[in-house]
Amino acid sequence: MLTKIHHVGVAVRSADDALPFYRDALGLAVTKDAVLDEQGVRGVLLRAGQTEIELLEPLRPDTPVGRFIDSRGEGLHHLCLETDDIKVDVAAAKANSLPLIDERPRPGLAGMIAFLHPKATRGVLVEYAQPPNLSTDRSHQPPSPGAKGTGEVAEPVFDHVAVALSGLEAGVKAFSGNFGLSPSAIRESATLGIRVVSLPIGDAYIGVVAPLGSETPVADFISRRGEGLYLISFVVADLDGTGAALRVAGQRVTAPDGERPLSRPLPFDGRGAGGGARRAFISPRGTNGVLIQLIERAGS
Repeated sequence: MLTKIHHVGVAVRSADDALPFYRDALGLAVTKDAVLDEQGVRGVLLRAGQTEIELLEPLRPDTPVGRFIDSRGEGLHHLCLETDDIKVDVAAAKANSLPLIDERPRPGLAGMIAFLHPKATRGVLVEYAQPPNLSTDRSHQPPSPGAKGTGEVAEPVFDHVAVALSGLEAGVKAFSGNFGLSPSAIRESATLGIRVVSLPIGDAYIGVVAPLGSETPVADFISRRGEGLYLISFVVADLDGTGAALRVAGQRVTAPDGERPLSRPLPFDGRGAGGGARRAFISPRGTNGVLIQLIERAGS
């Protein structure tokens, strides 16, 4: 059974160059750093609550990650879902006629892994992973927002990953049908310019978003990059303090309207909590091509 989002993969030219942001400025703790010669990558896992961020550095340009960076640049690469029985879930994917890259599980950084073909999920590369020791896996011991990580800011907790698609309903059908997830009702945010459906899995969720109009950030993203992984989102205890620390570290942190983080709640929260959240965004220019959203919820 698929139980949670294990990690979100980020393709980077150099993990050493990416760690000053993800580990030091953002405050995520490294849980694993290994070279996988047979896959041609160095992988670094960083804890963010019950989910991790995986930095993928190609060892050679003729590897899958190397070719990805050559064609698309650095940025979000894949979504990994944790399973308690990877053989069963791969067999279920085959039975559902989902196209697979891996017909059988193989060893990877996160344990035994298998990749579905992006055709299965609207262009999103999805990985299944079964960690070797679920009971001792550090990613199952999340701090609460506000617990200190290795950086100067409070350690963020992963909240969701967003997938940008032109057609909301078709995308929701693919993700819910492929992975047995229950979608929320459709919601809209004029502030963010999106229609969105949330698909909870574990303590996080996958947000499928579609643009409300052609002059919106999501529409611009799709026109430039195509459909696919759009952003990752973290919950922080103190949005203003985190934003200030990130600015000191040289990051550009803005609210949706391009100004400083708002002092009033924004009228949208992907979990359906209404106007109880404030949010800000970290520019992809300083995050290896990844748009990152920071959320502070009322009472957090």
